[in-house]
Amino acid sequence: MDVKLFESLALSFFPEETIQFFNDGIQFGFNNKITKEINKIGYSVNLTTDIIKQALDNGVDLILTHHNIWEDHFEMREDCLKLLSENDIIHFFNHLPLDSMPFGPSGALAKALNLQVIKRISQFDIFYFGVVGEYKQSLTLDEFSNKVEQVLKHKVRVWKNNDQMVKRVGVVSGSGKDLESLHDAINNNCDVYVTGEKSLTTLLYAKHQKLNFVLGSHTFTELGGIRNYANLIKTNSNLKVIELQDEWIE
Repeated sequence: MDVKLFESLALSFFPEETIQFFNDGIQFGFNNKITKEINKIGYSVNLTTDIIKQALDNGVDLILTHHNIWEDHFEMREDCLKLLSENDIIHFFNHLPLDSMPFGPSGALAKALNLQVIKRISQFDIFYFGVVGEYKQSLTLDEFSNKVEQVLKHKVRVWKNNDQMVKRVGVVSGSGKDLESLHDAINNNCDVYVTGEKSLTTLLYAKHQKLNFVLGSHTFTELGGIRNYANLIKTNSNLKVIELQDEWIE
């Protein structure tokens, strides 16, 4: 598959209005876009030199990630670009368009937690980056936290701010530390809020509003979304797809 065909396929899963709105060169696109036949892609949430080395060891032609190389990482960004160029590996990233889709990170995490999604929250313009989901049978906070750990495959931090059973859950994968998203969960009568980042203001507000707060990692609350995306590409092509291993450092 050539690069142009890959780009067309990779963007075909999104409404045209989504692609047009986020088409600023920052939210999706390529690094080291070269003329090359693509046969094998590797996916991960982040792009680092370690991820690129994994891709090289596995004969990957294109790395698919959720995040671009962070602009403020200076030498790290330059090292990644250099390594991509030296080894003729293409990088394609998709950030906010993927976040806004039902198969994206928040929807994927809610599904993995066996939640029935009833509403979308965390709005930006006409797009939503989070969901509210419900259980048919309530869980204790400990039972729910254990379930999150089983899905994410790492320990989570829990702030217990009420004694209620968990039935309704607000999920904003990745950086859901903004007060607007937390406020959405409160307004939708959530018993607990799950996200991948925190701030002092968020924790103080959650405590004041008596909303339980479960913190996973930014990376692994979003892994399900990029996995879904890679599998969509695989299902609609003859490309080989492998998962590259993000490191749990958060």
